[in-house]
Amino acid sequence: MKPQNERYAMELIIAKVKKGDVAAFNVLVDEHKAMAFTLALRLLKSREDAEEVTQDSFLKAYKNIGQFKEEAKFSTWLYTIVYNTALTSLRKKKLKTTEIDDLSSENLLQLSEPDSEWRRLQKEERSGYIQLALTQLSNDDQIAITLFYLNENSLQEICEITNWELSNVKVRLHRARKRLLSALEHLLDKEVRELL
Repeated sequence: MKPQNERYAMELIIAKVKKGDVAAFNVLVDEHKAMAFTLALRLLKSREDAEEVTQDSFLKAYKNIGQFKEEAKFSTWLYTIVYNTALTSLRKKKLKTTEIDDLSSENLLQLSEPDSEWRRLQKEERSGYIQLALTQLSNDDQIAITLFYLNENSLQEICEITNWELSNVKVRLHRARKRLLSALEHLLDKEVRELL
Protein backbone atom coordinates (compact mmCIF):
# COMPACT_ATOMS: atom_id res chain seq x y z
CA MET A 1 0.00 0.00 0.00
CA LYS A 2 1.33 3.44 -0.93
CA PRO A 3 2.01 5.93 1.89
CA GLN A 4 -0.81 8.18 0.64
CA ASN A 5 -3.26 5.25 0.69
CA GLU A 6 -2.00 4.23 4.15
CA ARG A 7 -2.57 7.75 5.44
CA TYR A 8 -6.09 7.81 3.99
CA ALA A 9 -6.86 4.39 5.51
CA MET A 10 -5.57 5.60 8.88
CA GLU A 11 -7.73 8.72 8.66
CA LEU A 12 -10.80 6.54 8.00
CA ILE A 13 -10.01 4.28 10.96
CA ILE A 14 -9.48 7.27 13.27
CA ALA A 15 -12.75 8.84 12.09
CA LYS A 16 -14.54 5.59 12.99
CA VAL A 17 -12.87 5.50 16.41
CA LYS A 18 -13.94 9.09 17.06
CA LYS A 19 -17.52 7.91 16.46
CA GLY A 20 -17.09 5.19 19.10
CA ASP A 21 -16.21 2.21 16.85
CA VAL A 22 -14.34 -0.16 19.19
CA ALA A 23 -13.47 -2.59 16.35
CA ALA A 24 -11.69 0.23 14.52
CA PHE A 25 -9.78 1.07 17.68
CA ASN A 26 -8.70 -2.58 17.94
CA VAL A 27 -7.08 -2.18 14.50
CA LEU A 28 -5.03 0.72 15.89
CA VAL A 29 -4.11 -1.31 18.98
CA ASP A 30 -2.97 -4.28 16.88
CA GLU A 31 -0.82 -2.06 14.69
CA HIS A 32 0.89 -0.16 17.52
CA LYS A 33 0.90 -2.44 20.58
CA ALA A 34 4.36 -3.96 20.00
CA MET A 35 6.12 -0.62 19.71
CA ALA A 36 4.11 0.92 22.56
CA PHE A 37 5.12 -2.00 24.78
CA THR A 38 8.79 -1.76 23.72
CA LEU A 39 8.85 1.95 24.52
CA ALA A 40 7.26 1.40 27.94
CA LEU A 41 9.65 -1.47 28.65
CA ARG A 42 12.69 0.71 27.92
CA LEU A 43 11.66 3.10 30.65
CA LEU A 44 10.18 0.72 33.21
CA LYS A 45 12.51 -2.31 32.88
CA SER A 46 9.65 -4.58 33.97
CA ARG A 47 7.42 -6.57 31.60
CA GLU A 48 4.50 -6.45 34.03
CA ASP A 49 4.73 -2.68 34.52
CA ALA A 50 5.24 -2.12 30.78
CA GLU A 51 2.14 -4.16 29.99
CA GLU A 52 0.13 -2.14 32.51
CA VAL A 53 1.39 1.18 31.13
CA THR A 54 0.69 0.04 27.56
CA GLN A 55 -2.89 -0.88 28.47
CA ASP A 56 -3.36 2.38 30.37
CA SER A 57 -1.98 4.32 27.41
CA PHE A 58 -4.37 2.71 24.94
CA LEU A 59 -7.25 3.40 27.32
CA LYS A 60 -6.19 7.06 27.57
CA ALA A 61 -5.85 7.23 23.78
CA TYR A 62 -9.34 5.83 23.30
CA LYS A 63 -10.89 8.21 25.85
CA ASN A 64 -9.06 11.21 24.37
CA ILE A 65 -9.19 10.36 20.66
CA GLY A 66 -11.32 13.45 20.15
CA GLN A 67 -8.28 15.57 21.08
CA PHE A 68 -6.14 13.96 18.37
CA LYS A 69 -5.49 16.49 15.65
CA GLU A 70 -4.33 14.95 12.42
CA GLU A 71 -1.50 17.45 12.07
CA ALA A 72 0.84 14.76 13.47
CA LYS A 73 0.90 11.03 12.86
CA PHE A 74 -1.31 8.93 15.13
CA SER A 75 1.74 6.90 16.20
CA THR A 76 3.53 10.06 17.37
CA TRP A 77 0.48 11.11 19.40
CA LEU A 78 0.10 7.62 20.88
CA TYR A 79 3.80 7.19 21.74
CA THR A 80 3.72 10.57 23.50
CA ILE A 81 0.94 9.18 25.71
CA VAL A 82 2.94 5.98 26.33
CA TYR A 83 6.11 7.93 27.13
CA ASN A 84 4.37 10.28 29.57
CA THR A 85 2.38 7.46 31.21
CA ALA A 86 5.60 5.49 31.73
CA LEU A 87 7.37 8.52 33.21
CA THR A 88 4.45 9.07 35.59
CA SER A 89 4.58 5.42 36.61
CA LEU A 90 8.33 5.70 37.24
CA ARG A 91 7.86 8.75 39.43
CA LYS A 92 5.12 7.05 41.44
CA LYS A 93 6.83 3.73 41.97
CA LYS A 94 10.52 4.69 41.83
CA LEU A 95 11.17 1.39 40.13
CA LYS A 96 14.47 -0.44 40.38
CA THR A 97 16.24 -1.42 37.18
CA THR A 98 15.74 -4.99 35.97
CA GLU A 99 16.65 -6.84 32.79
CA ILE A 100 14.96 -5.99 29.47
CA ASP A 101 13.28 -8.95 27.74
CA ASP A 102 12.20 -9.67 24.19
CA LEU A 103 14.09 -6.83 22.54
CA SER A 104 13.70 -6.49 18.80
CA SER A 105 17.07 -5.40 17.49
CA GLU A 106 17.20 -5.75 13.72
CA ASN A 107 17.60 -2.02 12.99
CA LEU A 108 20.28 -1.63 15.65
CA LEU A 109 22.64 -3.67 13.50
CA GLN A 110 23.08 -0.54 11.37
CA LEU A 111 24.80 1.27 14.24
CA SER A 112 28.35 0.16 13.52
CA GLU A 113 30.40 -0.82 10.53
CA PRO A 114 30.33 -4.59 10.13
CA ASP A 115 33.71 -6.20 10.56
CA SER A 116 34.72 -9.83 10.14
CA GLU A 117 34.11 -10.64 13.82
CA TRP A 118 30.65 -9.05 13.78
CA ARG A 119 29.63 -10.88 10.58
CA ARG A 120 30.58 -14.23 12.09
CA LEU A 121 28.16 -13.84 14.96
CA GLN A 122 24.86 -15.54 14.28
CA LYS A 123 21.68 -13.50 14.24
CA GLU A 124 20.56 -14.73 17.66
CA GLU A 125 23.92 -13.99 19.22
CA ARG A 126 23.95 -10.46 17.80
CA SER A 127 20.49 -9.85 19.18
CA GLY A 128 21.57 -11.13 22.60
CA TYR A 129 24.63 -8.90 22.66
CA ILE A 130 22.63 -5.86 21.59
CA GLN A 131 20.04 -6.58 24.29
CA LEU A 132 22.74 -6.84 26.90
CA ALA A 133 24.53 -3.71 25.67
CA LEU A 134 21.27 -1.72 25.68
CA THR A 135 20.64 -2.59 29.32
CA GLN A 136 23.91 -0.84 30.16
CA LEU A 137 22.74 2.46 28.68
CA SER A 138 20.75 5.18 30.44
CA ASN A 139 16.97 5.37 30.01
CA ASP A 140 17.31 8.39 27.71
CA ASP A 141 19.83 6.57 25.50
CA GLN A 142 17.56 3.53 25.31
CA ILE A 143 14.55 5.68 24.42
CA ALA A 144 16.46 7.59 21.72
CA ILE A 145 17.73 4.37 20.12
CA THR A 146 14.37 2.64 20.40
CA LEU A 147 12.42 5.47 18.79
CA PHE A 148 14.94 6.20 16.03
CA TYR A 149 16.18 2.73 15.08
CA LEU A 150 13.49 0.29 16.16
CA ASN A 151 10.44 2.42 15.50
CA GLU A 152 12.05 4.55 12.76
CA ASN A 153 10.58 7.78 14.12
CA SER A 154 11.95 10.95 12.58
CA LEU A 155 13.95 13.38 14.71
CA GLN A 156 10.96 15.75 14.77
CA GLU A 157 8.64 12.96 15.93
CA ILE A 158 11.08 12.08 18.71
CA CYS A 159 10.96 15.74 19.80
CA GLU A 160 7.16 15.60 19.91
CA ILE A 161 7.10 12.31 21.84
CA THR A 162 9.76 13.15 24.42
CA ASN A 163 9.46 16.95 24.57
CA TRP A 164 13.23 17.18 23.95
CA GLU A 165 14.69 19.95 21.79
CA LEU A 166 15.84 18.93 18.28
CA SER A 167 19.48 19.69 19.04
CA ASN A 168 19.15 17.61 22.22
CA VAL A 169 17.76 14.64 20.24
CA LYS A 170 20.64 14.79 17.76
CA VAL A 171 23.22 14.92 20.55
CA ARG A 172 21.51 12.10 22.49
CA LEU A 173 21.41 9.87 19.41
CA HIS A 174 25.04 10.58 18.56
CA ARG A 175 26.20 9.85 22.11
CA ALA A 176 23.86 6.84 22.51
CA ARG A 177 25.28 5.24 19.35
CA LYS A 178 28.82 5.72 20.64
CA ARG A 179 27.95 4.31 24.07
CA LEU A 180 26.13 1.34 22.53
CA LEU A 181 29.08 0.59 20.26
CA SER A 182 31.45 0.87 23.21
CA ALA A 183 29.26 -1.46 25.31
CA LEU A 184 29.13 -3.96 22.44
CA GLU A 185 32.90 -3.85 21.98
CA HIS A 186 33.41 -4.39 25.70
CA LEU A 187 31.03 -7.37 25.75
CA LEU A 188 32.64 -8.94 22.68
CA ASP A 189 36.14 -8.34 24.03
CA LYS A 190 35.16 -9.99 27.34
CA GLU A 191 33.64 -12.94 25.46
CA VAL A 192 36.82 -13.44 23.42
CA ARG A 193 39.00 -13.28 26.56
CA GLU A 194 36.82 -15.91 28.24
CA LEU A 195 37.22 -18.20 25.25
CA LEU A 196 41.05 -18.01 25.38
